[in-house]
Amino acid sequence: MKPLALAALLLLPLPALAETREERVAVAAEYVDFALQGFDMAAVIETMYQPILQQVAAGGQTLTEAQVAQIRTLYLDTFTQPMTDLMRDQAEIMADLMTLAEITALRDFYATPEGRSVMAKLPQLSAAQQPGLAALVNDTSAGLMPQVLAIINGEAPAAEPAAPTVQP
Repeated sequence: MKPLALAALLLLPLPALAETREERVAVAAEYVDFALQGFDMAAVIETMYQPILQQVAAGGQTLTEAQVAQIRTLYLDTFTQPMTDLMRDQAEIMADLMTLAEITALRDFYATPEGRSVMAKLPQLSAAQQPGLAALVNDTSAGLMPQVLAIINGEAPAAEPAAPTVQP
């Protein structure tokens, strides 16, 4: 009976059992290194303050180039290192969420010209989506807050949220 059980165990897929967390972290760290090489952190950070500049302009105030440059510098100085550190922390998180094969596939993709190109375009994708996301949050928050407060206060069940009216 023991030889039969051993044979059955040997037939099972073992890659997930054979890999270690340390191996996953190491490959994930390589992925993060590739990602950071082609990642335009400044472009990502610039998407963070653009809604503020748009709100100021919508309010009728005109900022000088020097003021915009000061805001840019403030955001870059504030967020560049912490965001880089957060990205580096991804290796540990990836090791807990993904298999070695998945992490290896990501690393290998971002090592290709296509992968580097995709990584370089991610800030543009975020920037293109930012106005729609900001409008969606702005348009729905006022209606959601009374419902959230009602739930917190144990009041009547919240109504179904209205469909957002945001146009992409």
